[in-house]
Amino acid sequence: MSDIKKLLPLQDLDCQLRDMKRELEDIPARKEEEQTRLADHKANLQVAEDDLKAKQAEIKEQELEVQACRDKISKYRQQQLVLKSNKEFKAMEHEIDSVLAQIREHEDKELVVMERVETARAGVAERRKELEAEQEAVDLDVADLDKRMAGMAEEIAALESKRGEMLPDVPEETLLRYERILARRDRALVPVESGICGGCHMKLPPSVAQNILKEEFLVACDHCGRLLYMS
Repeated sequence: MSDIKKLLPLQDLDCQLRDMKRELEDIPARKEEEQTRLADHKANLQVAEDDLKAKQAEIKEQELEVQACRDKISKYRQQQLVLKSNKEFKAMEHEIDSVLAQIREHEDKELVVMERVETARAGVAERRKELEAEQEAVDLDVADLDKRMAGMAEEIAALESKRGEMLPDVPEETLLRYERILARRDRALVPVESGICGGCHMKLPPSVAQNILKEEFLVACDHCGRLLYMS
């Protein structure tokens, strides 16, 4: 039992170290998750900006169509100056009226698209605002994680130093056995309560408790292999 008494505080320290190292190893992945959150907002902003650009391009397209129609009318007006018959003049006026109708149609489309542009512009502003807020939140979270990581590195170093001070008190063979079990289990030492193993919760023979009380050697559970002690 003297070995058990030496191993129990070592186990508490080792479990604390293991949990801290796992948390430390998880921090880069957590930081990556933060950046993924930010990337989603950036993608949303990009979609909104692309939509705005597409609608602005539609307006430009309608403006070009209107200008092309005006150029055509100007050309028809020049041609009217050299026409010799009234019939030809009226035919040209008919063509001009047709082009004017096309201009009105393009201008109507332009007005509709302009309303959509305003809506798209508001969407861009909203997405940008969301991104800025998310950027601020992510920066704070990442800073906290960096601070936590730095602090944990110092804590782990201190615990490992303390562990080194504890090892000389534990017999080498006992330490090796303990470490082999702890590498495979959540805990290497577990209590026996009401004849039940505290690790696998299996019923133990009465002789197990008797052997533990004799304190002559380390007793292991036949089911899970953990070292046993009386609670």
